Amino acid sequence: MTYPRVAMCSLWRNDSARHLEERVAHLLAKTYPALRWIWIVGDSQDDTYRRLLDIVNDVRNLRSIDLLVRDTGIAGDDLASRHRRLGQTANAWCDLVRPEDDYLLVHESDIISPADVVEAFLGHAQAGRCPVAGWPLLPIGEGQAVFYDIWAYRKDGQIFANCPPFHPCYRPDQPFEVDSFGTCWMMHAQDIRDGARFGDRAVLDMCAWLKAHGRHLWVDPGLVVIQPGELWEPHEVVP
Repeated sequence: MTYPRVAMCSLWRNDSARHLEERVAHLLAKTYPALRWIWIVGDSQDDTYRRLLDIVNDVRNLRSIDLLVRDTGIAGDDLASRHRRLGQTANAWCDLVRPEDDYLLVHESDIISPADVVEAFLGHAQAGRCPVAGWPLLPIGEGQAVFYDIWAYRKDGQIFANCPPFHPCYRPDQPFEVDSFGTCWMMHAQDIRDGARFGDRAVLDMCAWLKAHGRHLWVDPGLVVIQPGELWEPHEVVP
């Protein structure tokens, strides 16, 4: 059987003391057979790269992993600097897309997703819904969670809210279209080969490129991914 080829991409920065081994194990535990991993370490001041390299060397015979350092030199924790840094670092993924890749799956390195998340996204792609994103939640207490990525998920100039009804375009029981998304999502690798890139607004510029080139962006509200609270840092949200 021939499987579509998927490259799953994650970024790392100052993650040495942030459950690094557990996060790596989670990323490598996906069940899809035609999967490879692209990990980029950017502007990191600790030993994240060295520790990831040790892991990659240990599993190289079992997993196909590209590990690369891409420092931007962009300092600052203000919103504009963070997004410029993120966009430039993420573009290193694009440089590593291969001619045989069919899809690129962006999976933030600290996100928890189902073991079959690749298969779930491919099901949407086969139904004509690609690019497509999952539904990221942030636990806030016993059995409670809020919608997490309110900065990236947008439609008609309006960001999503943390709580229901989230946005007028939201549909609880079926995929729906948006103008942008983030956290955990899949796109056609051909769009990268055609010039799609992240920009100063990081994923928002990538989504704008995709829409400008005729792609419809979908969200599956039933494909839940989790942002662990202990790894989350609050930031200002600017519409």
